[in-house]
Amino acid sequence: MSVNFFQANCQSNTSANSFGICDNQNGTPCFIDTANPNDWVAKAENDNSIQVTLTAVDNCISVLRPNGQMDNRCDGILTYTDNIIFVELKNQRADWITDAIHQIETTIQHFIANHDLNSIRHKRAFAANKKHPHFQFGNPERSQRFFSQYKVRLNIEATIKI
Repeated sequence: MSVNFFQANCQSNTSANSFGICDNQNGTPCFIDTANPNDWVAKAENDNSIQVTLTAVDNCISVLRPNGQMDNRCDGILTYTDNIIFVELKNQRADWITDAIHQIETTIQHFIANHDLNSIRHKRAFAANKKHPHFQFGNPERSQRFFSQYKVRLNIEATIKI
């Protein structure tokens, strides 16, 4: 079954210099917020006011396994000017990195099966955690393996520079 990761009904846009990506953890899609920084799970710094699109994936786009069950997927995808950023948002204290990376990987695998990821020049993935906004991830082997496999740069941090 094909998946359209660019469904207009799952998209929102902003050109704000600074905005947050929020997830209320209540079964609703992630969303852009410019007014409530305390609610932001990830912060985007958009110094050049570039028009950015957030496509909510989790709770908006059906990504199914071959058996018809819903597959794991990341919260959203940011796109702009030949850039794509897969975003997973967490709000937990322990054991979140492996789960976040798995959700991003699954989304990338489905994206590759349905779209030409190689046609996009700059590819990144961010796993952000509201409970650990300044977390520094020091596993270069895992990051290198991720890049070798998907040609996507993996970042475990809550600030996304546009």
